[in-house]
Order: sequence, then structure tokens, then C-alpha cells
Amino acid sequence: MTVKQPGKGWWVFAVFLLLLFIVLQLPAAWIIARVSPNNPYIDSISGSIWQGQADWHIEQVQGVMSWKLRPLSLLLFRVGADVELRTGDTRLDGKLAMSLNQRRLEQLNGQISTQTLSSLFPWQWPNNPIQVRDLKVIYHKQQGWQDAEGQMNWAGGLLGYPFEGHIERANLPPLVAHLNTAQNRLQLNMTTVQNERMGDIYLSKDQMLEVQLTQRLLLTVAGYRGQAGLDTAVVSTRQPLSSLRAP
Repeated sequence: MTVKQPGKGWWVFAVFLLLLFIVLQLPAAWIIARVSPNNPYIDSISGSIWQGQADWHIEQVQGVMSWKLRPLSLLLFRVGADVELRTGDTRLDGKLAMSLNQRRLEQLNGQISTQTLSSLFPWQWPNNPIQVRDLKVIYHKQQGWQDAEGQMNWAGGLLGYPFEGHIERANLPPLVAHLNTAQNRLQLNMTTVQNERMGDIYLSKDQMLEVQLTQRLLLTVAGYRGQAGLDTAVVSTRQPLSSLRAP
């Protein structure tokens, strides 16, 4: 009886799997130290490439991100992982995938707390978190925002924001925001729960933020006396996203 020896291709495949297993068990801190040695957002990191967590900060917000690799994503020439982000009462869970030119965030669910919003944007927020439901965002390095979908819900309330050296206040109703893309820009379409238009927010590839607010929304601002059709965009601004953040 003749025993058939494994072919050359099987040996190559076995060696590849062995090397992949070794790489996935490398300490994540060791990899980050070589790939991004001066990362300004990561404070500490533990675990391996396969599974681990990192302590991070952005502006005044500190939190923990944990991940678990999804090996099947490698068949699509991507590095994909299930990720969880925690900071205070903010909880977000989703799937992150990265390739050479593309970043994908899918099935993002959870909530963004008032504390997190106040830390990122120095406004007076009502004590209502933003609920995130099934968000999907695809970003391409050269082309910008390629695809987006999902929904965010906010219960509304009294919002205080800086305007020309003083604080304006708007008593906002419950809002729904639908995520999509327009001309390679990320678009957030804001409506009431009755699907009445309140405004649109656009974010471009170069992090420029464009905001359009309708007459319907401005009528919630104390002292506003303007006249126009309720669906008319009566205010339009364009500024860097970074200009809204806390100093």
C-alpha cells in the first residue's frame, strides 16, 4: 500500500497558518510600539493582537476599548475585529475592519452619554443620552465617505450653546438623525419623530463641518423672531470640526 505524501501546497499552507498563529499571539503593546510609537491617544495597552484592550483619551474624554479579532475577515484582505468602547456611561459596540485604503465600522449600537458630549463639545446639554442604532460607515482614504446608514435618537430638552459671546438656549423636541452619504460627504439628516425636517449636518473628507438649520428648529430658540417656511434652511455655516471641541 502506497502512502501519498502531502503536496508542496499543503506544506506552504501549514507554514502560513503557523506563522499567522504566532503573529496573532504577539503582544499588542509590542506591535503599537513599532507601528505607532508616539500615538497621542493611547495611554496603555494589554493583551495580544488576537484579543486585548487599550486605555485611551481624546480631549478630556478617557475610556477603554477592547477588541477580539475576527479571523475570517483576513480572507477579504482586511483586519477585522469586534470592538467595545467604554467611557463613563457611554457604551458602544460594533465591528471594525481595516484594509489598505478603507475603514469600515458596522453594526454600531449603544449610547453616548451627556458627560461625553459635554467633554467633547463645551455646551450645556440636557441629561439625555444619544441612542445609537445599527450605524454603518465606510471611509476611503482617497475618495472620502463612501457609504453610511443607521439611526440615532435623542430625547431632546433645553440645550445651551455659545453664540457671539453669550449663551443661547433652544428647547428642542425629541430628534431622529438618519446617517447617509452625499457627494462623498457624511450626512446626518435630522427630523422630529413625526419626520418633520429640522436640519442637516455634513462632514467632508477634510473634516470640514457644514450645518444647515431650518426655520422649524430655530423656532425652538428663545427670542427668535424670523419668518420663513418651516422646512426652509435659514442658517448655514461651515467650519472645521475641531473648532467645536473643548479647548
